[in-house]
Amino acid sequence: MDNLPASVRELIAAIGLQPTLALVQTYGGRTLRVPTGARAEGQVRERLIGLLGSGPALTLIRHYGGERITVARCAALLRDERDTAIIAAYTAGRSVPALAGEHLLTERQIRTILKRTPGSGLPNPADERQLSLVF
Repeated sequence: MDNLPASVRELIAAIGLQPTLALVQTYGGRTLRVPTGARAEGQVRERLIGLLGSGPALTLIRHYGGERITVARCAALLRDERDTAIIAAYTAGRSVPALAGEHLLTERQIRTILKRTPGSGLPNPADERQLSLVF
């Protein structure tokens, strides 16, 4: 979480991690004009409720209503989330070609992901399906 922009950490503190991730995935890299909440049936308000859930959306409106907020892309975070899902699926038995097709990546990219630990750039701990080189 240290690699997150301060604005995203503020959003997480205000509305929670999952709603913030949904906001980043939908509005990342763009400016969002947060409604004031004056109109109960406003389009942006309804869209936020559908995306975040009622509680987090209303909290966002209460904290930032009437402001324009730039939602950071958080590309590294989203990439780490994707990589973690790929590693978990591979560990559960999914094949490299299947994962490449699901994530629209090459098989080589999938193998590279499987060799590192998301968020650290370090190699992934040994896969128990691999044979040991120790005699």
